[in-house]
Amino acid sequence: MTNFDNATIIDFGKVIFRPKNHTIPALPDMNLIIFLKDDVYQAICIEIEIDAIGDNIKDACNNLKQALHTYTLQMINNYNGNLNDVVKDIINTAFSQGKLKSQLFEKYLHAKRQHLLEKITKEHKAKSRKEEFLNAWHRIFQFEPIRINLTMAASIA
Repeated sequence: MTNFDNATIIDFGKVIFRPKNHTIPALPDMNLIIFLKDDVYQAICIEIEIDAIGDNIKDACNNLKQALHTYTLQMINNYNGNLNDVVKDIINTAFSQGKLKSQLFEKYLHAKRQHLLEKITKEHKAKSRKEEFLNAWHRIFQFEPIRINLTMAASIA
């Protein structure tokens, strides 16, 4: 599914790679977006453009996890077990640019922004007209104290 115009963004998050021990080089966290189109869920790791589908969000994410595992194993085979070269190649792929990657990242940022705006709206929703006025007053006139780290200030002086 390369056309995401008619797809609905269902969720977004991160793909976190955790090495099993300190001898394995770490990969950066990557962005994950999940679409729903025609009753099919599609989870995509944006940076390396690997996706998987499923009948629900959990299946799509589990299938993506398996696809990423298979991808990593294939990369290890391609580099004859040299993990440093594998990680360098994956990082280079993750930080490369492409039209599809840009499109997906734009949708990811839009979904994240919408989520944050909805979260703010829910947290500050007034129950009455008076509470609405007070919320607006507090947003305009924030009486937050200025905090200074005195240990840092003392070391500068």
